[in-house]
Amino acid sequence: MRLLSEADVERLTDPELAIRAATEAFRMQAAGAATGPGALGRLDLRQPGAGLLALAGFEGDSLLVKTNVHAHPAGGHRTGGSLVTLWDVAQGRPVALIAARGFNGHRTAAGFAAAAQLLAREDASVLTVFGAGRLAGSTLRYLVGVRPIRRVLIVGRTPGRAEALAAEAWAWPGFEGVAVEACDDPAAAAACADIIATTTTADNAVFPGAVVRPGTFVVLGGANRPTAREADDELIRRAMIYPDHREGALAKAGDLLLPLAAGTIKEEAIGVEIGALLGGPAPALTAGFVSVFKSIGIARQDLMLAQALLRRAEERGVGTVLDLEGLAA
Repeated sequence: MRLLSEADVERLTDPELAIRAATEAFRMQAAGAATGPGALGRLDLRQPGAGLLALAGFEGDSLLVKTNVHAHPAGGHRTGGSLVTLWDVAQGRPVALIAARGFNGHRTAAGFAAAAQLLAREDASVLTVFGAGRLAGSTLRYLVGVRPIRRVLIVGRTPGRAEALAAEAWAWPGFEGVAVEACDDPAAAAACADIIATTTTADNAVFPGAVVRPGTFVVLGGANRPTAREADDELIRRAMIYPDHREGALAKAGDLLLPLAAGTIKEEAIGVEIGALLGGPAPALTAGFVSVFKSIGIARQDLMLAQALLRRAEERGVGTVLDLEGLAA
């Protein structure tokens, strides 16, 4: 079994590899060749204020199991970790154990970028990101890499975090000539954007949909709970919506479930899965509409990226090989 640390994952992962893995995952999902979202179960521990979420996905002889554990002690800040285990089920043995905190950011942001390559205008130059956490940083890097972004606005619940992320981004490779700034006006930030990405844990809409310009591409990437949303009814009413996993989105995405319950849209307004657009022309937007990618995440994304990282690690000799059965001796 090969062990890949957080540092190993960063050495091995680049946007081209991660976006290619996400694109293939979406293609297979839309073709009906992928497993579902993969949630196995959740465990909540009131004492000491912790929880676990387990997910799985499989293809052929490969099985992936991901465990996310978070701790939120009273009076403290929420922390957490994540591990991915990749199994060869034909032989009944684990082949990789991957530290997945950074992996999760690459996997999710690469999915956003793959969708942007399909739906965002070629000349998109202004990006607004709602949220200033770990996923926001990955989202900035990946979206700036696939469109000619020259201005980035970051809107955070805590202004200090947005300002800190903006200051950090100025020094990133590939951000030369990109003006990155924090913004405390959600409406203004949404109104000037060509691309909007939300990466929050919000319960309610984080910007007014009425101000979003026609032709804007919107990624709704957070708040995946039936009673939570990042977009309001007005945005969804104007949207051509493409989920990564239709059944999963209709089961747990409040961004869709709440407008459906209110009668703002009907289920037919939700378009094909994003992977169904691969290999064809980008859909034409109806006048006044915006395009929305609703991301809940699919197990195939984790599996495809983990397999790609393992192959690259074996080729480059990266990671630590652990002989669980002691056969090498």
